[in-house]
Amino acid sequence: MPTPRRVARIAQVLHRRQPEIVLALDGVHDPHNLSAILRSADATGLTRILWQPDREEPDPPNPEVALGTERWVSLDAVPNLREAILPLKAGGFRVAATHLAADAVDFRQVDWTGHWVVVLGNEHRGCTDEILVVTDTNIVLPMMGFVQSLNVSVAAAVLLYEIQRQREAAGLYRRTLPEGTVRELYERWHLASDGVDLADLREPPTGIPEGDGGHTDGRNRGQGRLKRKPGER
Repeated sequence: MPTPRRVARIAQVLHRRQPEIVLALDGVHDPHNLSAILRSADATGLTRILWQPDREEPDPPNPEVALGTERWVSLDAVPNLREAILPLKAGGFRVAATHLAADAVDFRQVDWTGHWVVVLGNEHRGCTDEILVVTDTNIVLPMMGFVQSLNVSVAAAVLLYEIQRQREAAGLYRRTLPEGTVRELYERWHLASDGVDLADLREPPTGIPEGDGGHTDGRNRGQGRLKRKPGER
């Protein structure tokens, strides 16, 4: 059975989740990059990543890099990223893509407190034209040296922490998530099998009990497992 500290910590993390921000990866292929992006996504409170791999049988995340975060962040491999994004856009999400276009804006100038799908492109070719035609805003990370871009996992971390900064200032990490979202994450994280009661997660904790030893990061569950294989719906 989980300790009171563990249950409180899960509740705290759960209510800090930001379901209004979805990360999308357009052909990212390096498993190290994918794993590092998962880790940054968990650290900044994301719940979901959409990923269109660049080949039919992609390498799974590296558990030594992801450190169990593939349990807490849903990695959905999709056969067509544009088709996966369109329903979100129809539901009120805006789409931002990292792309060196003439009209691209500094990523820090965007208001990230709303609903966004944030697209990062392939390590070599960037975002595809298919994605760019549904993009509302092109963003760039300003470069002051000779290189034109960062490694995609580094860019993801920089971008996600700016999103976190803005959303934290707006109080979006200090709220109680809706019952439906709590239940969805409870089921997605398989917390019943850990002996966690849903009722204990409905509200964020007022405090975290003193340490009682041990730390579980999820590495023993779902190592490198994708939520959905390319070609599956």
